[in-house]
Amino acid sequence: MPSDKAVTQHASGLIMVFSSAVLWSTAGIFVRQLDMNTWAMVAWRSLFAFISLGLLLAAGGYLRHFSLRRDVGLPGLITAMVMALSMFCYVAALKLTSVAGVMTVYATIPFFAMGIGWLMLRKKIAKRALLSAAVSLTGVILMAASATGPADISGNLLALAMTAGFAASIVMSGKWPGMNLPAVTALACALCGAFCFIMMPGGLPLPGMQDMGWLLIFALATQSLSYLLFMTGSRYVVPAEASLIAQVDIVLGPFWVWLLFGEQPTRYTLLGGSITFIAVTLYLVSEYYLKRKTARPG
Repeated sequence: MPSDKAVTQHASGLIMVFSSAVLWSTAGIFVRQLDMNTWAMVAWRSLFAFISLGLLLAAGGYLRHFSLRRDVGLPGLITAMVMALSMFCYVAALKLTSVAGVMTVYATIPFFAMGIGWLMLRKKIAKRALLSAAVSLTGVILMAASATGPADISGNLLALAMTAGFAASIVMSGKWPGMNLPAVTALACALCGAFCFIMMPGGLPLPGMQDMGWLLIFALATQSLSYLLFMTGSRYVVPAEASLIAQVDIVLGPFWVWLLFGEQPTRYTLLGGSITFIAVTLYLVSEYYLKRKTARPG
């Protein structure tokens, strides 16, 4: 029987992971609310995320005895660069196409992680995982068929790059476990922001106070605070549980923009998204119960 302390920690972990998923799901709200081009939006969001994440990490004691060479190093720098690219692609994809479309592609991240894990670490992939991946890919193809113009196509491709990048960063964190992931994430925010500041055509405009407020909340909700909640909560839950709870993000993301902005996905996007979501969820449920079964003594 687990102790009362273990039960309390597990419950707290579930709440924190769920809260992080809800916060992540609000990204589409901010992208639709802010009337800014992608370069400026990502630049300011990344800057605020870097500052807020650094302050939260310092306050939580995560940066005590920090050493750039030991805690980040070349592996951390490579991971941060991949994460920075994914951060940019995420916002750019949401700017160009529907939130439901982006979430449909993003839902396939467990299968991207498996594929990249096989390439980098030669991890074996179970047949049921390949079957689930094939079904989820069918949903993505159906969603992509609903593209109505160049913006939708570009948005879907950026969502694909974003998903592959996030999956690669997950695999890299497993390949190089000595990295200080909070610090690497802060570095990724800094790299992403610096790149956008440099690339912004005609110089970076200074947002008004209202937009500054939105950008600060955007950074806190979808990068710094949500990340720390997930990082802390995932210590007390098994990975399969955390992955299942993270599916809340995929459901709520399109719901918020439909509720607040009347953004309605096409029928093909809904059908494809449903197929992908069901395939991924069933796979994660099977993984969860398989891990529980193998973990039982006897």
